[in-house]
Amino acid sequence: MAQWGRTADAPGAVVQGRFGKRSVVLALCAFAAGMLAITILVAMPSNASQLVQDGATWFFMAVFLLAAPLAHITGLVFGFMALVRSNDNRALGLLGIILNGLSVAAGFGVLVAMASTIGAFT
Repeated sequence: MAQWGRTADAPGAVVQGRFGKRSVVLALCAFAAGMLAITILVAMPSNASQLVQDGATWFFMAVFLLAAPLAHITGLVFGFMALVRSNDNRALGLLGIILNGLSVAAGFGVLVAMASTIGAFT
């Protein structure tokens, strides 16, 4: 039975960190959610009801404007935490930084490209 300050582990045992693994998992889950959102929009028949089309559009926006950026930024932070912690897997942390960093950079590039075209519509 664990009490305050006591664990069932042997004294001096170092618990292996999981931030590197979580960083990679967040990147892969965000990529999978993005692929699912794109697949739903592309595979939707043209004669689908307006409610289904609106639902698919809202799902796409929720994934690409909220869930995926949040997951990638969190994964990026977890990757950096895995690099600086002594008991975490640094290789997975570096892989998570690369995957999440490329995605954040691509999203920022799309944002800059969109912002640069604002003058064309004024």
